[in-house]
Amino acid sequence: MNVATQAYAVRWRDANRWDIKAARATQFRLAHPHFRPLAHFAEEATVTVNPAAKPDHEWPVYGVNNSTGVFLSHRQRGADFNSAYKRIEKDWFFHNPTRANVGSLGRVPTVPDDAITSPEYQVWRLTGQLIPAFVEILIRTRYFLELIDCHRVGAVKERLFVSNLLEIPVPDLAEPQQRAIVTAFEKSKAKAAALRIKADELDAVAEADFLKALGLTPPADVTPPKSFALHWRQLARWSVSFGQRAGLGANLDHSRYPLATLGEHLVLLQYGTSEKANALGKGVAVLRINNIKAGRIDTSDLKHVPLPAKAAASLRLANGDVVVIRTSGSRDLVGTCAVFELNEEFVFASYLIRMRFATAILDPRYAAYFINGALGRLQVDTLSRQIMQNNINSDELRSIRIPLPPRKVQEQLMARVESARGKAEGLRIDAVSAEQEAHDEAESLIMGSKPAHAASGTSPA
Repeated sequence: MNVATQAYAVRWRDANRWDIKAARATQFRLAHPHFRPLAHFAEEATVTVNPAAKPDHEWPVYGVNNSTGVFLSHRQRGADFNSAYKRIEKDWFFHNPTRANVGSLGRVPTVPDDAITSPEYQVWRLTGQLIPAFVEILIRTRYFLELIDCHRVGAVKERLFVSNLLEIPVPDLAEPQQRAIVTAFEKSKAKAAALRIKADELDAVAEADFLKALGLTPPADVTPPKSFALHWRQLARWSVSFGQRAGLGANLDHSRYPLATLGEHLVLLQYGTSEKANALGKGVAVLRINNIKAGRIDTSDLKHVPLPAKAAASLRLANGDVVVIRTSGSRDLVGTCAVFELNEEFVFASYLIRMRFATAILDPRYAAYFINGALGRLQVDTLSRQIMQNNINSDELRSIRIPLPPRKVQEQLMARVESARGKAEGLRIDAVSAEQEAHDEAESLIMGSKPAHAASGTSPA
């Protein structure tokens, strides 16, 4: 929903600032006279805390992003802070002033009494009439995010301060109308959540069946021991974390098929390009960390990199190549991989490693699925290390062990896996549609294009 047309006119006296975005905001305000500035319902809530005053205390620090809203970022000792932070409370709101226009704002959930957030974030709270659950939906609507963009200020890097946010016009709905919208929205979100749970269950059953066919079982969910003893020969390197995980062991010895290392059947293992990528479409498409999701190649957010013809040819991905994340700030991402199966020209970035197998012996789809699975992840977690970032190197990848059934058996196993994954992906697509419908419905009710009583299915009084 656009807040302005391409051509429009507003009176000088109606605009509080004279620029294009202010004019767009003015046009929207004049077109919705029944809306009132958010300042009628909310206020700034800046309460500073000096964490360094309690040097031994572990402070819970919360962040905000455009996918999950407010979340627990980390815990930090008071002695490690060098500035004041802001206190937050349940049902307050805060946002990232430079990214609020892309949805980096949210409602504070139940948090401890000592919860804090960055001094850079903008904290605000409701003063009455609007309920928190309704405002949580409101601030994620398209109209509201577009108006955030209109109300940001700054010549170099635009920011949205609380004072700017409070200028945004919002509908003045009675509480029963707000609650009806919240109920309808939560019903659709619950439907989406149920679909995702079913998808996860399908994936879990598929992996259990896959391992059972190999004579294996998923590893037990065991907490690494605080004290342990191992034979020297069990330690590939001197590391406490390595020893903890090595002691748990990926029990592959019960496999009904012989075991092999990935290195035994590799014909190529290569690091990607470190040339800087661009969003202008200049050069060849390059796969990056964010293009590997849930064991698949995702090309929805692509960048390009200019490379000489010889370099591009040496890094060009071929069908069947397995692309692995070798380093990341997230331990869970390191070692995750996907099979490249696109009939287009792509290269890959330096944070990735390309593995090419002798496909007559090892099906790359089978190899990637095993690596991403529970027994593969246990080995990756054991082998990977943290040096500034979490990473796994080429030698460690080569050493990962994998059961090696005949090629035909691998294909049969993957046919069953792909069938289950296809059904699971269908459910997740339905979940995304249900969520989008929830947002569309809520926005229609909020904007008044659909009567608010329709949210609960009741008739107007």
